[in-house]
Amino acid sequence: MNKKTIELKEGEQTIYIESDIEINAMYVGRGEDMLKTKIWIVHSKPGFKSRINIKAVVFDKARFDFEGILKIDKGAVQTDTYLKIDCLVMSEHAFARAIPSLEINESEVKGGHGATIGYLDPTQTYYLESRGVDKSKAENILVDAFIRNLWL
Repeated sequence: MNKKTIELKEGEQTIYIESDIEINAMYVGRGEDMLKTKIWIVHSKPGFKSRINIKAVVFDKARFDFEGILKIDKGAVQTDTYLKIDCLVMSEHAFARAIPSLEINESEVKGGHGATIGYLDPTQTYYLESRGVDKSKAENILVDAFIRNLWL
């Protein structure tokens, strides 16, 4: 499977799947950033596999609003697709919303999606601090761990 890291644009975007592919994208919002995106991942040809992995980290008063639609058109039999969206909220004033969905117009396909939105685990931060790592560095280590598997 081809592995591709892309920058998704704000606004609406359509990606047509024409080969087996893994798409990885990351968003980082700081200050009062408003990151709003709606993507359509369209399978119109048979037999292709896609994995779409989205990671977002929002700090301060930033907002992340993401809608991802996996669309399997009529004729795209044997499609295998999955959309995963993971969001890390780093401030009580930051906001994340992730809405994955499926539009399936064919049988004999596999399609799925999942989304998570969460904060840093205070137990993990405390563990690092108890080992002599200051709070800011501990948070940086945990954010790095959150996004690192996007490229592994």
